[in-house]
Amino acid sequence: MKILLLGILLICLNGLTGSSFDAITKYLSINNYKWYHYYSIGLSISLIALIIFLNFQGGIKKHIILKKKHYYLLVLARGLQFAFIIPIIFYSLKYIPINIFTMLLMTTPFFLIVFAKYILGEKLNYISWFAIIIGFIGVIIVLQPSNGSINIYVFLVLLVAITNALSFTLVSKYSYIATTYGFTFYGIIPATLFSYLFFFTDPIIPRVNEFLLFASSGIMVMISAWSFTAAYHIAGKHSSIISPFIFLQIFWGSLYGVIYFSEKIDTLSIVGCFVIIVSGSVAIYNRNKK
Repeated sequence: MKILLLGILLICLNGLTGSSFDAITKYLSINNYKWYHYYSIGLSISLIALIIFLNFQGGIKKHIILKKKHYYLLVLARGLQFAFIIPIIFYSLKYIPINIFTMLLMTTPFFLIVFAKYILGEKLNYISWFAIIIGFIGVIIVLQPSNGSINIYVFLVLLVAITNALSFTLVSKYSYIATTYGFTFYGIIPATLFSYLFFFTDPIIPRVNEFLLFASSGIMVMISAWSFTAAYHIAGKHSSIISPFIFLQIFWGSLYGVIYFSEKIDTLSIVGCFVIIVSGSVAIYNRNKK
């Protein structure tokens, strides 16, 4: 019971820190900061924090030095997808409400289940397919297409969700290649280098408050990644119990939107959110109990 409680708390921490990262990103984007200034500094802080952390988790060599040379290509190739979605995250948060962004991002479990079938060979029964379909109906309810709320950024956030799901699936399939910390390290490097390409053509020296925002965002990313990994490592075969708590990120994202960005949530959005959470929980539970 204590182990499951710790797993639930870690999932809640993942949602809180993930939403905190999104809130900082939105603040910087609407105040016309450049994405490459933000990410190059923030992700560099993430890497430094991770390297320091690894010294207390068996040492850097254990997690970063891989057994075979071609393993480096695999983990770095996975990291490339993150490099291309970071500008998408930045600009999407600039043009759509953070609560909508978070709800769209919470479609990741639906795509994850589909990828599990076609990449990992897991079986999907009619309950899983039904839950996935209902979940996307919930997304449509939240977006309310008749109000003209659908734009290119909505589809780009869904692309982020698909990319995240693919990334998690590949980690599951090739988990023998590296530790979770190794995957995290090599996942961040391509995005950091990609940001440097733009940063060096337009360098800045951030003010103290800017640096603190960039750095805190990088730390939030690291805590979010660590807590997610730790939660499922602890839960083990009981992961179906803690998985539905992933959707608490919708609460944190909506709360940040209301408090800091004066966003409003109408009744129809609440209904759509409820549909996403319930259907997502059913789909996750149905997968994990097999």
